[in-house]
Amino acid sequence: MGAIFKVPAGIIYFLGGIWGLLICLRIIYDAFGFFGSIVAFFILPFTLYLAPWYVAFADGNWLPVIVIYGTTIVAGALFFIGALFDKN
Repeated sequence: MGAIFKVPAGIIYFLGGIWGLLICLRIIYDAFGFFGSIVAFFILPFTLYLAPWYVAFADGNWLPVIVIYGTTIVAGALFFIGALFDKN
């Protein structure tokens, strides 16, 4: 019964992660160019964590933060509900 909630949670988490990665890479690409995004992806991955917060505070665009952290919260809640169903 818990799979009814866990499978959508996994799908939301996966799609939100891919969408968030693309958004963060685009933010870094706009700020630092192609080579900056390559360096950020392979050498300095913590910049992918900081990119949505940079855009949120610098430009007032909160969509990247909502996409990345919102999908994680929703997926976590669904997974938690599924775990409660599996527990019983």
